[in-house]
Amino acid sequence: MKFTAHASRRCDQRAIPKALVKLIIRVGDEFKCGKGCRIICARSKNAHKELVKELQIIGIKIKYSWENTYVVIDGKGMIITAGHRKKRIKKMKY
Repeated sequence: MKFTAHASRRCDQRAIPKALVKLIIRVGDEFKCGKGCRIICARSKNAHKELVKELQIIGIKIKYSWENTYVVIDGKGMIITAGHRKKRIKKMKY
């Protein structure tokens, strides 16, 4: 997966390691958000447990805000942005 310049800048500003982004993409839940884009986050209990377990295996100390991290990916597989979200992501009907 490649990061856009915007995504790299946002990860740096929001203190989100790129290893965490790649891990969320691997274990997270995926939601469609229009125009071929997808939002990926660890919303379900199983995805959240897997994320925490993988972070412990890697040896990264878990920060509270990382549990609410999301990643937006376009249709071509480029990472558009990443951030923290408090509100629950609703499933869109298409």
